[in-house]
Amino acid sequence: MVPESQIQMLELYRQCDGLTIEDLWLRCFELGGMNTQLQLDAFLHGANRPTLHEHNLMAIAFNEYFMEFDPCRSVPYVEDGSASN
Repeated sequence: MVPESQIQMLELYRQCDGLTIEDLWLRCFELGGMNTQLQLDAFLHGANRPTLHEHNLMAIAFNEYFMEFDPCRSVPYVEDGSASN
């Protein structure tokens, strides 16, 4: 399970960087993500917990976004077995 602090960090990055749910969804979809915008929103606001794969897909989407606008920033990935709450 993905730690809640990791999920909260994703939402904080999204809000601070002006990335909309729609933009994040499109970036995740382009990477092969199968979640809806509503599901991503639920992950980011704590209503649902993403799987490790779903979390890391969002992290990849953020990191690709940062490479375009702020290459010094990155979102850490959660490795299998290292996620504890």
